[in-house]
Amino acid sequence: MLGNNLIHNGAIQEVSGFLRRKRKAVNCEECRRSKLRCDRQHPCGACKRRKRELICSYETPSGPSVSRKTRRKPVTTSASSALSGETGIPATPTRKGAISSISQSEQTISEVETSPPGVHWETVLERPVPEEDVNDTLSPLSISPRISLQEMIDSLPPKSCCDYLVSHFFKHIFALFPILHGPTFQKQYTAFMQRPQDVDLPWLALLFALCSLSLNTLDESDPRLQCVWSQLPSSITQAASTVPITVSVSRRLLRTAITCLLQGDFLIRHTFSTFEALLMVIYSLSHNESVDQGWALLGMALNIGIALRCNVEQKSLGTIENERRRRCWAGLLTLHTYQGMLFRDFDMSYLLSIQAPLPADVNDVDITNEAIVQQSCSEPTQMSVMMAKLRLFRLSTQICRHTSGPSRLDQQALRDLDAAIAEEQKQWDAAYMVDGSPNILDSNRYAYWCVLQTYAHHLYLLLHRPFHHSKASCFLPFSRERCISSSAALISLHRQLYEAPILRNYFWLLSGVTSLKALHAAVALNSCLQDDTEHNLKSFREEIESLIARMKDLSGRSHICLRAYRILRHLQAQAGAGDPPAGSSETPLENLFEDLTNIREWMDADLVDWNMDGQFNVFAP
Repeated sequence: MLGNNLIHNGAIQEVSGFLRRKRKAVNCEECRRSKLRCDRQHPCGACKRRKRELICSYETPSGPSVSRKTRRKPVTTSASSALSGETGIPATPTRKGAISSISQSEQTISEVETSPPGVHWETVLERPVPEEDVNDTLSPLSISPRISLQEMIDSLPPKSCCDYLVSHFFKHIFALFPILHGPTFQKQYTAFMQRPQDVDLPWLALLFALCSLSLNTLDESDPRLQCVWSQLPSSITQAASTVPITVSVSRRLLRTAITCLLQGDFLIRHTFSTFEALLMVIYSLSHNESVDQGWALLGMALNIGIALRCNVEQKSLGTIENERRRRCWAGLLTLHTYQGMLFRDFDMSYLLSIQAPLPADVNDVDITNEAIVQQSCSEPTQMSVMMAKLRLFRLSTQICRHTSGPSRLDQQALRDLDAAIAEEQKQWDAAYMVDGSPNILDSNRYAYWCVLQTYAHHLYLLLHRPFHHSKASCFLPFSRERCISSSAALISLHRQLYEAPILRNYFWLLSGVTSLKALHAAVALNSCLQDDTEHNLKSFREEIESLIARMKDLSGRSHICLRAYRILRHLQAQAGAGDPPAGSSETPLENLFEDLTNIREWMDADLVDWNMDGQFNVFAP
């Protein structure tokens, strides 16, 4: 008589009176549950990569008999994040065929039926874990050739140079965009150098993006970079005659960073490293290529950040992990500041309604898993620039919404917002200047002050534009004065970053948004000077000519500077300060710019109608 007492997940089964030892599990429970390839080690490689070593087990727990479909244990977001330290919430991948989809649906239904009361919603709302080794037709690289992991790793600079680039980043760049936690990155970097084949592609993308940004800030004559140049193919070294080799290699590293994200299927598999890498790529694009190129990626980063719940407090995570997420969310908001200030068609005010916890204004060493130690002194921290940028994000959003709405001519609102900008400037003076002069003992602080001042003066231009011209319906002499002074200040800041030895480590800022702001300033100043006879026009014209020369010199490093140079040459020709560029029309260009913030033409000079007639007034309300 056959015994029907089947002991599920036990050591033996009673069948037909015989005792048959159950075969030991070949794959661990986590790999079977997630349908991953298991290397049968203990812990296995898959669990190590996903930081789940503690639950890697080959013994199935004893319990009541259940079908194979219902054996998968639901893993809630809080539980998985507590074990892994990263709240990865990948989207549902495309399954192979209808049978797999039906099987998955049946599995979910069975789980709901067998789950205890109160957890049904958690099971239904859980995002399924993507399968590995599945030919997903929606994968971004499903029709593209793939690069092996070893090829990617070989594309990195040598270790000694990587060490130098990472060190340079945290010393001179980090405070401007502090989305990382230094000690955590140090541990990740050390682990990668010891076992590079175990690296996650999103984190590798972060390393490539960081090295790209850091390399672009260095001079090609730096002897510490010789180990990089010696390994370059001849095609890159030959191209260095027109583009600086640091820029060429930097772009190559940035492309590899994006390739890592694509091959990691970042559209359907999101980890926290994916979020960090995307933000670093967008920041690099904004400062080395063009702000508009990061716009689509910025939308992806916003959605991934929300999916990873970086905008909410997660009690299941430790203090460090929560702070890392706060920093990245803050970085996401500050990247939107570029879009709001430089593209008037985008209203960023909806982001203000997302009540996300702010990062702590402390240094990395003040953050432990137990608590955050608040500084008692008033000295700036590694996060102070970011905190100022967060305030600027809110202020710029208010100003952009005001200037694009029906209240743009409200003079009381004008005075209130002008005072808010001035108050920010006072805070920066107190934090980064010494009695109104640059801090020569810490040149980085003066650089931070310069960067923040470019935001302030650009906001002044946006705010006062409708009131600056005597032919405007509501002309204010104060607004014209503010536009002239802010334009001159922006051009002066551009010149200091180009010339001042104390700011040599921040020369790279001229390749991106800083030069774009200087272009805005030159156009604004030209418009004011045409309507004003009280100022010394010669000195201002000389400042614009000097800016044109700098833009020409920077054209090989930056697409923005190349386009700005072309536009400023036409502006110079129209003002009678120079000869028209070869092949251009001599027709006056009075109506070349309809508005200061009509950025589309400025980003691509080929779209400009250089033959427009009429009065040249870029600020016409």
